Amino acid sequence: MPSGSADRILEAATRLFGERGYPSTSMRDIGDAVGLLAGSLYSHISSKEAVLLQIVETGLDRYLGMLLPIVESDAPADVRLRRAVTAHVELVTNRVGESLVALHQWKFLSGEHRERIEAKRHVASDAFRRLLDDGIESGTFNAVPDRDIVIAGILGTLNSVAEWYSPKGRATPQEIGEQLADLLLGGLLTPARRRARTTKRTDVAPAGR
Repeated sequence: MPSGSADRILEAATRLFGERGYPSTSMRDIGDAVGLLAGSLYSHISSKEAVLLQIVETGLDRYLGMLLPIVESDAPADVRLRRAVTAHVELVTNRVGESLVALHQWKFLSGEHRERIEAKRHVASDAFRRLLDDGIESGTFNAVPDRDIVIAGILGTLNSVAEWYSPKGRATPQEIGEQLADLLLGGLLTPARRRARTTKRTDVAPAGR
């Protein structure tokens, strides 16, 4: 189909799936949004689920493209976690509609589509698990009783941003990212690492002194 039609259909579906949810959005709703009869949409797309899959997969691929280089870098674990958190917030706040669908509507996929997306979601959670393991092994992070709970807490916190973020809010995306990073790191950093970071900040004299 013409790229213009494809873009308009994806844009409309992304907005509607994010606002109403996938089950509550019909092909007729999408057709009305782009000025096409519902039946005519099938000459452009194979199914509503195919549209959902494309939106979710595009969003996850974009996210993994941002996350994996950060996690695989040589920086200390706490620095990588802070970068991962702030980058996540930046990405989500720049693409709220896509993020609402990619992070929350994927569960309505079925069969091979769902398996494909679940595999990519596991890549993301495994990246955070690797980051947590690196931090514990290096003495940067405290040992935790259950790493799965920690990972679920981190991802749950980050994935909720798209649901409550507003560009009219008091905090900028950068400020939100830094605050969330402080919150998450506060429960993970060992006392020694926390002292080292505090000392490093206080040792830096303000410009002009």
